[in-house]
Amino acid sequence: MQGFYTNYVIWSHKATVKVYNFSIPIPYDRLKTYKVFTFIIITLNFLGFGYVFLQTAATASVVSILGLVINAVPWLYYLLNKKHIKSPVVEITLIASAIIWMYFGNFWMGILLFFFALMSFFTNKKLVILFDETGIVYPSFPVKKYAWADVGQALWKDDILTIDLKNNKLLQFTIEKEFAGGFDAIEFNKWCSAFTKNAA
Repeated sequence: MQGFYTNYVIWSHKATVKVYNFSIPIPYDRLKTYKVFTFIIITLNFLGFGYVFLQTAATASVVSILGLVINAVPWLYYLLNKKHIKSPVVEITLIASAIIWMYFGNFWMGILLFFFALMSFFTNKKLVILFDETGIVYPSFPVKKYAWADVGQALWKDDILTIDLKNNKLLQFTIEKEFAGGFDAIEFNKWCSAFTKNAA
């Protein structure tokens, strides 16, 4: 059960350890849009390599077939399962496709795919809000740290996490039932309340 003093350990470049009292995974609002965009890019890659296969000589045809296979696997997975293609499959597909496009001399396409692969690493990363005695760490890019003096209230109610900041900004997330089922909301609210009151 995740409750009081749920530990979330982060290693820094100096090999020091930071332990957080609570770590709560939050949904990524734009993930659905990213899924569709990823599927479109893989589809365009598949069609592009198919065109190259039909237009080129033997050696290039072999390379284009490789490109077709690399993109066909996640493409078929997406269609058959109706699910997002898991990381790192997306990144591997995009990077391999980028290398193949560069082989064909299409460097701009390769660079764009490398960039999208890099963005995919960040997008597929699990988002977690961290809580400790000094404040709240929000997983934006770059990461934001809110001191308790900046927080009006942090509350978990009905599987919804609400963080009310004193600058009139409201952060609110519906937490997945799988995590929420084992979370001690009463202890969490009590713990957060103690810090917001002390910092007031």
